[in-house]
Amino acid sequence: MRRTRGFTLIELMITVAIVALLASIALPAYTSHVEKGRIAGALELLSESKVRMEQIFNSNRSYYTNSTDKTCLDLAPAFADTGFSVAVTCDDTTFTIALTGVSTGPMSGFKYSITQSGEKKSTTPSSGGEKACWLRSRSSKC
Repeated sequence: MRRTRGFTLIELMITVAIVALLASIALPAYTSHVEKGRIAGALELLSESKVRMEQIFNSNRSYYTNSTDKTCLDLAPAFADTGFSVAVTCDDTTFTIALTGVSTGPMSGFKYSITQSGEKKSTTPSSGGEKACWLRSRSSKC
């Protein structure tokens, strides 16, 4: 009796098809999970940044970190590895912190902001415009 070793081409093709099918299901779920994690981390930093701005106001009676130079808090180092760029605008009595997803990265199209009064706004690639809340994923709703 002849003993066969190894796999036939059909068995190998079936295995490859099954792996491809599983990958086509798992990859979008994984990507969505990573996206939600990045958003959660960025929103946590955004909330912490609002607290830091309030601490500056309590110390200086202005949102400027330096009232003679009229400069706002530099938050760029805090958001360096989040996939977002940050812009801070402030004056004596108001501030806005805005996050924008880096256009060349996976967070492209995402925008979040907060003001001194706690007003939150966000835009995602599939939200259909600016919303008056922080959307936690592409498909979430306020």
